[in-house]
Amino acid sequence: MLSPTVITAQDFAELKYSLPDAGRWHELHDGQTVMLSAPEEIHGTIVFNLFRALADWFKTQSRQTRGYACHDLGLHVHSEPDTVYVPAMSIFREGRPFGQFDNVIASEIPRIVIDVASSNDRRRDMGFRSSAYMHYGVECVWIPDPFKKEIQVIQRGRHTLALGKWQTLAMDNLLPGFTMSVESVFAEL
Repeated sequence: MLSPTVITAQDFAELKYSLPDAGRWHELHDGQTVMLSAPEEIHGTIVFNLFRALADWFKTQSRQTRGYACHDLGLHVHSEPDTVYVPAMSIFREGRPFGQFDNVIASEIPRIVIDVASSNDRRRDMGFRSSAYMHYGVECVWIPDPFKKEIQVIQRGRHTLALGKWQTLAMDNLLPGFTMSVESVFAEL
């Protein structure tokens, strides 16, 4: 029996769109392409609600420090063998405005990653994923959980928070002035 071919993050970036479903929901785990299960509709609702609130917040920031959010951008979190996770959203506060939009894999480290625990395979590996993001250099990970209707906030040097629907998501040290009720993150349109 032949062992599967181990590929690099660069190989993954080049072939991602030729994978089934045009690479949607695909990641690279220890050099092997993996297709995660398609999430439920609530996944898209959560991403849309967060993106809309973040877009409104970005508009209030000065052009020099505004930043931006990218959807489904690969993060090369481990090498040899390579692992590329693709969280729902990555938030950048530095660099050229929208500089990561055309990339399959980020060339810069986002400050915040939003990874929705919306399917069994995502939920099962969320501990590994969030640890890998932090080791990679991400300052904060938000994990909206549509089943519990809570958001875990994992921030470097702080205790992990589990925010319930009656609480408010606020990140004054990373997103000064941004607030959003947790309940509105899960609100179906």
